[in-house]
Amino acid sequence: MSLTPTEYDLLRLLAQNEGKLMTHRTILREVWGAAYDDESHYLHVYVSQLRRKLEPDPARPRYLLTEPGAGYRLVNPLTRET
Repeated sequence: MSLTPTEYDLLRLLAQNEGKLMTHRTILREVWGAAYDDESHYLHVYVSQLRRKLEPDPARPRYLLTEPGAGYRLVNPLTRET
């Protein structure tokens, strides 16, 4: 599997904050820059691409979770509390 530079930056940010909710705005600012604060479609496209590369079943993500209306969270399903 290979990642684009942007996919790598997104995954690195999420991994550095494993288990923490990362808001859309924070992710956009950190990965794309402050000028992209409100460009959530970029984020949705890249999260979808990452899921296709990382998840066993991208339609039912185990690692890269969506927090509706808030952002995303990268988790280790083996240590996640249920």
